[in-house]
Amino acid sequence: MALINATLLAGLALAAVPVVLHLLMRAKPKRIEFPALRLLRTRQTANSRRMRLRHILLLILRTAVIAVAVLALTRPSLPAAQYGLRWYEWMALAAVVAAAFGVYGRLAQRVSQSERADHLRREKLGRLRAFVLVGALFALLPVVALPWGLRVRGEVTGPSNPLAENTPVAAAFVFDNSLSMTYKLEGRTRLELATQTALQHLTILPQGSRVAVMTAAPEAEVVFQADLAGVKSRVEDLEADPVVRPMNAVLRSVIDAQIRDREQVVAQLGTGDAYSREIYLFTDLSVAGWQDPDESGIHDLLAQHDWLQVYLIDLSVTKPINVSLSQLRLDRQTTGEGQPANVSVTVAATSGASRELTLEVFTIDQNDNEIAGGGGAARRSMLLSDAASEITFPVQAAARAKFQRGFIRLVSPDPLPFDDVRYFCFAVAPVPKVLLVADRPEDSRYLLNAMQPEFMERLGIRRYDCRSVRAAEFRTERPENYDIVCLVNWQRPEPDVWSDLLRYVQAGGSLLVTTGGEKTIQADAWRTPEAAELLPGLPVVKVPFRGSPGQLSMAADSHPIVRTFQEDQDALTELTRALFDLCWTFDLNNETQTLMTFNDRTRRPALMERRVGSGRVLMFSSAVDNLQKGGAQWNEGFVIDNWAFLMFVDECLQYLLGTADSTYNFTAGRPVEVRVSAKQRFHRYVVERPKYRLTEGLLEFDESSVLLTDVDNAGHYRLRSTDDGSTFRSEFSANTADDESDLTVTEDVVLDELFGKDRYSRVTDPAQLQRAVNVGRLGVEVFPVLLGLLILLFCAEHLMANFFYDEVPENTTIAGTVGGT
Repeated sequence: MALINATLLAGLALAAVPVVLHLLMRAKPKRIEFPALRLLRTRQTANSRRMRLRHILLLILRTAVIAVAVLALTRPSLPAAQYGLRWYEWMALAAVVAAAFGVYGRLAQRVSQSERADHLRREKLGRLRAFVLVGALFALLPVVALPWGLRVRGEVTGPSNPLAENTPVAAAFVFDNSLSMTYKLEGRTRLELATQTALQHLTILPQGSRVAVMTAAPEAEVVFQADLAGVKSRVEDLEADPVVRPMNAVLRSVIDAQIRDREQVVAQLGTGDAYSREIYLFTDLSVAGWQDPDESGIHDLLAQHDWLQVYLIDLSVTKPINVSLSQLRLDRQTTGEGQPANVSVTVAATSGASRELTLEVFTIDQNDNEIAGGGGAARRSMLLSDAASEITFPVQAAARAKFQRGFIRLVSPDPLPFDDVRYFCFAVAPVPKVLLVADRPEDSRYLLNAMQPEFMERLGIRRYDCRSVRAAEFRTERPENYDIVCLVNWQRPEPDVWSDLLRYVQAGGSLLVTTGGEKTIQADAWRTPEAAELLPGLPVVKVPFRGSPGQLSMAADSHPIVRTFQEDQDALTELTRALFDLCWTFDLNNETQTLMTFNDRTRRPALMERRVGSGRVLMFSSAVDNLQKGGAQWNEGFVIDNWAFLMFVDECLQYLLGTADSTYNFTAGRPVEVRVSAKQRFHRYVVERPKYRLTEGLLEFDESSVLLTDVDNAGHYRLRSTDDGSTFRSEFSANTADDESDLTVTEDVVLDELFGKDRYSRVTDPAQLQRAVNVGRLGVEVFPVLLGLLILLFCAEHLMANFFYDEVPENTTIAGTVGGT
């Protein structure tokens, strides 16, 4: 226990006044004419003892009134703890009191029935009350007092902070400056409310205090400074940061800084710490800001260093209203000229937000002009039936553009503006050229139609520029003029064909090979040394599926082709319903990766990939036509009446073209790598950033990519070479992390596990903060309790005095000598 006004303890000397008055004003014997002297003499001893006891009790009460009054004025305090009785302690107390009343009532009834004389009955009842009271007090000791005392003993006997209102404070103001703190309510964002609360509390810190301002920004550091004016200026300049660290890590660094600073102060003074240590954490407690489970060890640190007080200022909104755009997704990162890219976003709304929404899409041309619609409808209205729904916009690239930028946004703003817009970017490449080689044109007809459907050809839409030739005409073609070469069940390629294709693939070309059809390939022509250097596997024998047909099964989960189907369960179901009767078996190369297998017992390879030099080779072990005597004998429901076949062919071609290797949409705060081919190498470059910022950089001669680690803001970026004669340019977009839109408040259970149940104080306004700080610095003041006790003692003294001095004497006319001692 500590005393805030300890000098007032001198007032305890006033407690001697009732003792002096008692000694000076002792009652003296009076001589009274009384005939029944013998009767009085028999009662003299009992009356004297009873009166002496009443005098002593009255003396104790009067002394206690003065002592408690003086003690209350000294404002004694105890360390912060739960000093009130818990529910089970209240129940035990009530049980003992009820038992005492029951025992007294029962015994008092017996005394009243057995004792006729009034004075004897009163005497026995008085003794009974005293015995019951003492017995109840003794019963309360083990039942209530002892458990309560053990529970708070540690905190009462070992206060960890120096208790004084004017003790300087070493405080750390920690601000959660994530984007969720930009939620606006009543004209103020959560961050503005945090700075206002911090500035208000800064003015009431004791003289000589030192304050450190810390944010969740990655580069923020803890620096204590005694210049509170500088602290105020820094707090006023705080802004939300799109890239932040978890609050666990921020808090850990602040605790470590407090520990280091305390050790330095103790070493300098050679005694104890000169400061009370406090951490003020201003946050909206959104779940995205905290790491659960905690890996920073905050719980153990706070348990070890109990001199550190933590105040959690909860700035969350009880029922937030927000509509967010998240999970931006493009069906392809690179599209051909004249072909749209499908841009999808997920629209989510909180329970209090409107379900009728309108979104709009804009594209941006090379002059940074915003064009509504992007080649389609500029606005789309939707009615949210669930908490979240996906909406897709087809976006057409501008003519002769190499990159197309744009954004999707909500028409109506809400209290959290940062997630009302999502930026996108995709590359625009010339229509890929594909060469199909087969023994007969009809063998490649179905594959050709999957690449370039006839109805799209009639509409003037060309996804691929395809050319189909016979095997005998391959000699007249130059593979390097094509982006992809497809061999469709070529029976007997010449050895020099494999040599030409090997050079083509090693130089960066792509090859697609299928091995099923009407005319069976000649395995010996495919098992040459040149073919072994090129193909994922060499064919062995054509085998049927026994018992039941085979079906496709995904094997390489991380591969782009497989991942596309796994993310689209409808397409995966459609693809795997195809039935296969025949396939080839292969001797696989060690560098081959099996992407799909058949679901038979031996898991025969279906789709295989091999990287050769700078190029890629895909090989399919069954047929891709539906000729009556050809592919129809190999599989059923794969090429015809299966829309997933079109997706299968397109994904294979897109992978061979390398579109999956280039990404143009990123999350802010993560590194962005821009690849530079050997033909486009440069040295100096500039990056155009959002808000018209420019930064310069250098690409070393031995590097093949530019690594940007400071893509921190949402928006569009452009990297271009500034070397003379270099025309290199690349563009991309960045969006804030999706989880920042989650305004769900962290549960109390998580906070208790993170900090320790009794190691932090959670408040919601400045008044609560001030009360919590007073408790943390000064402990729990006992003044209200002592004041209540003083009132009880005063009432008891008043009743005792009236009972003692105003007792009505018995009606008697006897005379004699009566009196006290």
